Amino acid sequence: MARYDVFLASALADREKAELVVRRLRALKFKVRYDKKREHTTPTPKDYRDVDNAASVLVLWSKQACDLNSADSDWVHAIAHHARSKDDALLQAALDTTVPDEPFSSDDRFALSGMGPRKLVEGYYELVDTLGDREGRSDLRDWLDLKASDTDGKEIWKENHPSDPLALVGKPKTAPQPKPAVAPAAVAAPAVAPGFAANLEAPAPKSTRAPEDRMGTIILATVGAVILAMLVLSAALRSHMLEPVPTNGDGTELVERCPAGQIPAYLLDQRVRPPLEPGPIIDDTEDE
Repeated sequence: MARYDVFLASALADREKAELVVRRLRALKFKVRYDKKREHTTPTPKDYRDVDNAASVLVLWSKQACDLNSADSDWVHAIAHHARSKDDALLQAALDTTVPDEPFSSDDRFALSGMGPRKLVEGYYELVDTLGDREGRSDLRDWLDLKASDTDGKEIWKENHPSDPLALVGKPKTAPQPKPAVAPAAVAAPAVAPGFAANLEAPAPKSTRAPEDRMGTIILATVGAVILAMLVLSAALRSHMLEPVPTNGDGTELVERCPAGQIPAYLLDQRVRPPLEPGPIIDDTEDE
């Protein structure tokens, strides 16, 4: 996007007329680049940058600007040639009847001769229409025909051209956007030395089990303990039954061993047991 709508080039001797054109264009809200303090007659890098940053370059030809023997004319011609090298950038206007040299003599020029602070000429209307077309603006001629005191007519024109820079005077460029709700910033955790990292851990959650769950756990633990005790006792009894059978000196077993898988007969038949014979009853409760 161009920085300026118009870059204006004119001879130093035409400064007063150039400033009149600049004021009128700026009154229409065109962005105009014009160096009214210029004294140099050789284009500077800044001059060329400003030309490149403008959508249109308006050259005002006059007797002084067309004088090929003038150093100031060299500046005007250099700017005109630079603008001519750009696509659709150069616009030319005539402040008097002087015709510039080739190739500019064959180009169209807007006739601004006779224009004053209170007088507009057809050439200026045509210039404004051309600039308006380049910038996407319309009916600027109608605005120029409105009297300064015709406030109603100006308001109607603005209503019909709501996006024109003239209608946007005094209005913000963009509608203010509501500020988004700012969420409260998260509180940053304080810096802690590595050795104290364990102190920042969350406490272990407390048990939320119901009393019935805890009672079931206790019962299971008790049953497990009983089963373990039974296994230990069984192992002890088994080891006692497997004690070696006593023998005499020559290795003969003193106790007859039952074959594997059998038990002694006296344990099955009580009749093989010797009968118990009654004996005398001894009273040992009396003192001697």
